[in-house]
Amino acid sequence: MHPDHELRPRYFLSSPFLLSSVALSGIALSLLAAAVMSADTAAVLLHENGPVEVASAVLHFVVAIVAAGIWFRRGGLAGLIALGALLLGVRELDWHHAFTTYGLFNLRQYLRPEVPVMEKLASASVILLIGTMLLVLLRKSRARIRELMVQRQPAFYGAIVLALYLPALKILDAIPRWFKEAGSVLPETAMKYARALEEINEMWLPVLVLLFLLQLYLPSRAGQRYAEPSYLGAHR
Repeated sequence: MHPDHELRPRYFLSSPFLLSSVALSGIALSLLAAAVMSADTAAVLLHENGPVEVASAVLHFVVAIVAAGIWFRRGGLAGLIALGALLLGVRELDWHHAFTTYGLFNLRQYLRPEVPVMEKLASASVILLIGTMLLVLLRKSRARIRELMVQRQPAFYGAIVLALYLPALKILDAIPRWFKEAGSVLPETAMKYARALEEINEMWLPVLVLLFLLQLYLPSRAGQRYAEPSYLGAHR
């Protein structure tokens, strides 16, 4: 194969606009899907625990496995990405609610008297474990995060896109609930577009995370490896 052909994926990954372009593509795809789907089709595909949501969870778990494999071999930010993807997959399947009264991340789980004490302790232990893992992985990743920021590497801009994308999805998820709490409901068409934007972009999220992972660990130009910055050698 000609060397130029081998470098094309690296130059593609080296674009600081890669994740923003893919994110905008996901939004466009969501709007297009909402425009062509009937309300009945949208109800089947986009409901809670429906096909799109299950596909999102599966993709998150795939990203978690890939990231964990990279982290065991090469260290760096992949461990943090693996844990984050795992938690996102669990959230998509509502497993954080499945074994608790109010949910692991709901304060009522720990404050309400009707929740059994042992359930509170078990929930708190899981939260403590997750928090400890996050802190340890963040501490181990400080140098890499600092390098991304100082050198303005492509993955730095990808991280900004992810930091904006996640809360936007959370807001989309909350809109129907806000209307319900206000004593109103979204019109059927508006609900269809809101659900399509939320669910399809949630399925698009693991694609963005995988591209972010590739930006971190694949060579972006000949002889340049973002996956192995100078500080890693000192810890081996």
